[in-house]
Amino acid sequence: MPTTCPNCKKESAKPEKTWKYGQFQVNAFTCKNCTTQFREYTKNGKYAFTLKLIKGKGYAKP
Repeated sequence: MPTTCPNCKKESAKPEKTWKYGQFQVNAFTCKNCTTQFREYTKNGKYAFTLKLIKGKGYAKP
């Protein structure tokens, strides 16, 4: 399922990497338009939250 970049709002269709983190399924993306790295977390197949890579701080909520 396509997701949108939290920075430029363009769609990113396919995650680069996926893994399970506790009760969450994590999908890692890199936006092809603005090169922003972000992770989308889902729980039981439903969207939970997104974390965006912020230079010098790591991943945080946008």
